[in-house]
Amino acid sequence: MNKHLLALYALIVVSILGLIIFIRSYPISDFDLFVTRVIQEQRAWDPTILMRSISIFGDAVIAPFPVVIAALLFYLSHRRREARFTLAVVFPSLCNFAIKLLINRPRPTLSSVKVFSEFAATGFPSGHVVHYVVFFGFLLAVMFVDKGISLFWRVLVGILSAFLIFTVSISRIYLGAHWATDVIGGYLFGFVYLGILLTYYLRDPKFKRLQDG
Repeated sequence: MNKHLLALYALIVVSILGLIIFIRSYPISDFDLFVTRVIQEQRAWDPTILMRSISIFGDAVIAPFPVVIAALLFYLSHRRREARFTLAVVFPSLCNFAIKLLINRPRPTLSSVKVFSEFAATGFPSGHVVHYVVFFGFLLAVMFVDKGISLFWRVLVGILSAFLIFTVSISRIYLGAHWATDVIGGYLFGFVYLGILLTYYLRDPKFKRLQDG
């Protein structure tokens, strides 16, 4: 593995450990409260419907459908390897659930911020963010490297995937589902999982030139 990539992974692991220590020391920090209130108190327009729409792809009942549909489309377009890797995004979600149980950080409550929906599971790291980074991040990578896909679909899926990866964090904080440190943790864990997935995906000979370049 490239030494620069190893250094990046090491930095992410250290960041995750530091973040865990921070949230254990400060379950509700001034930083988390500040970020949530800034996002929730904007008054230009009511973004609630948009925020719910952004988050819907990570809801437990809805999340499997986009994954299965994407895998099926890859399979039908003779991209069976992509179909298998798409289905593999389920495993990071299972790992993330175990980490949530281990860390056991409470979610925001009405006594601290606005909460639009109640959630039974614990908060750290954000499962939505992890799922979006891994699933939509993999789709974004495929759109970038697979020149056999129509340019229209590559651009459309790529832009949509990037948009969702970025905005899901804002959505989760706005809805009172997570603290800012939860979504930061979600990004860190998500990029670790995505990096592992892409390491194996890009081993295919047709992508060898990307690794050598």
